[in-house]
Amino acid sequence: MRAPRRAVLLGGLALSVGACGRRSDARAVQEALQSAVSALPVYVDGRVQYQDSASAGTTISGVLTLQGADRTAVAAALGSVLEAVARTYREQPHVRTAFVRLEAHPTGNPAERVPTAGVVPPSTGSNTTTEDLEEHFDL
Repeated sequence: MRAPRRAVLLGGLALSVGACGRRSDARAVQEALQSAVSALPVYVDGRVQYQDSASAGTTISGVLTLQGADRTAVAAALGSVLEAVARTYREQPHVRTAFVRLEAHPTGNPAERVPTAGVVPPSTGSNTTTEDLEEHFDL
């Protein structure tokens, strides 16, 4: 009776340790995020990049061109993008809290940039996270 019980315990331990090491499918997550952002009416151009690595951490980054004539309009458009990113990200399997470093500028004015932190300030540190986005958008 001891051997089967030990096997069950060891099997359970192996499953838990294996689950801890799971990483997201970076390509699938990036495609889902890009698709969600590209579908928004405020989106004009740019790529959303997703990285999930043990050495560099987990980040969502990119420079986007959004509709809006000035900083205020682009900040509002970026707010829509960030909410779509937060909603899409939380639906992905095996994702961890990520730093969000998106920035946006209006068409024809790449010098006018609005960073993520200008729309959703970080709760701690200098980088906004996916947890900050979820809290900000009440998700």
